[in-house]
Amino acid sequence: MSCIRSHGAAAPAPLGERGIRESKAGVVAENNRLVLFVLEEQKYALPLETVDRVVRAVEVTPLPEAPPIIAGVFSLQGRVVPVVDLRRRFHLPERTVDVDDHFVVARSSQRLVALMVDEALGLAGELAGERIPAAEVVPELNYVDSVVADGSDMIFVLDIERVLTEDEEEALQGSLDGERDEA
Repeated sequence: MSCIRSHGAAAPAPLGERGIRESKAGVVAENNRLVLFVLEEQKYALPLETVDRVVRAVEVTPLPEAPPIIAGVFSLQGRVVPVVDLRRRFHLPERTVDVDDHFVVARSSQRLVALMVDEALGLAGELAGERIPAAEVVPELNYVDSVVADGSDMIFVLDIERVLTEDEEEALQGSLDGERDEA
């Protein structure tokens, strides 16, 4: 028996078609664009090329034996998508999902994953500051690729390939395989 609930809203459009707000920086080279989002008033980003879409947060079904960073799964257009609770990764206070929260759906080399975020801010192109390798600023945060100082904001640019550790990735795959066997 499957315990996966379907995403009830109309199918979300891919990132470029859904009317997400662009920054006043205008159009820049595609590989320099970032999708900005917020957790606990701190700005984070993912490179645009890794983001599939942004959707409103929906109810998540727990996934048995998944690593603690995985809040569960949801169905997006018939695909089972694991939901990563970034609050757990960043050791932020846990809270219930609000109707205004978003999932940033991104593609790693392994799979499609949804990152639980408080708010998706939109696209940013050229930011005021340069991207500094994370190892120079926050070397202990291996899932952060770089840091950008944009005015008074510090933006942490995540590396989607390192949001899950190898052990978490293996445990997640085992949980997903177990869920498929039960379906």
